[in-house]
Amino acid sequence: MRHGIQKIFFFLLICVLAALPCLGTAAVVELPIDFSPGLRPVDTYAQGMTTYDDPSIHVERKWGKNDQYGCTVYTMDIAIANATQLRTESCNGGENGFNSRSESATVPQMAKRVNAVVAMDGDSFAKRDGHDFVLRQGILFRESKETWHDLLLIDEDGDFHIILATSRDTEEANKPQSSFPSTPLTHEMLTEADGKKIINGFEFGPCIILNGELVEANPRSIVHPHKSQSWNPAQRICLCQIGPLQYRIVAVAKFGLSVQDFARLVYGMGDVQTAYMFDGGEATQIAFLGTKINNTDAKNIRRVSDIIYFASAYQPD
Repeated sequence: MRHGIQKIFFFLLICVLAALPCLGTAAVVELPIDFSPGLRPVDTYAQGMTTYDDPSIHVERKWGKNDQYGCTVYTMDIAIANATQLRTESCNGGENGFNSRSESATVPQMAKRVNAVVAMDGDSFAKRDGHDFVLRQGILFRESKETWHDLLLIDEDGDFHIILATSRDTEEANKPQSSFPSTPLTHEMLTEADGKKIINGFEFGPCIILNGELVEANPRSIVHPHKSQSWNPAQRICLCQIGPLQYRIVAVAKFGLSVQDFARLVYGMGDVQTAYMFDGGEATQIAFLGTKINNTDAKNIRRVSDIIYFASAYQPD
């Protein structure tokens, strides 16, 4: 009997010792809602330049020629443990950076600064005088009471909300923008959705997929550089929500697609719930572990004003 008890004791001891590595300080944490960087990616979780998979974030990179549309397509599928890992950064860094009109850093440069696992170009908030809605990391820097553009709002749970530009018939849409009223907005519409706080808000667009359905192109919601070149093939990029805390970045290479064909390509993926376009052309940049991975033959990378990025929240021993 005593021998049997000893065997059980030693078996339990072995189990405890085997579990000790799991009882250390390693943890997945929530990052602060501010402009501090994410936690540094751990090299051992990177499988070359195709995947990154630590306990807080999974990233899978794919690229190749799309036969239907005849262009190179880049996708980054991203799943995160909590919404604080979806973050934003300006080229000048810190809170004051979103008060500037500067375009002084590339996406890879900003990505390295904030330890981004994946980063993409943002809404070029500094580019135009009329770009008056800027909400980043829970701070409302500029509040527009009207807009000609679709807005993307990302709430505290990481879910996407879209405010579409007011629809107009074809005759009105062809008039100068100043000749008819724009969408009225309130402070509450910009800072809260479904009872949840908005952490990041963007004014660019257009929204191309909403609630799993293709959105018909609204000429008023297509902004520069999409406005004048929406029917011409060009580099395009969008950020999609696939499900809770699941996202996809989609981009096409130079001389890629019109806005309309790009929307159809993304819709054809079948699992996208919401897709919102960001600044295209040479601003189209995806950085993975600090390296630009789309149009990698480009010698000179354009400087932009801001990025959207996904960070690790894994704190190892």
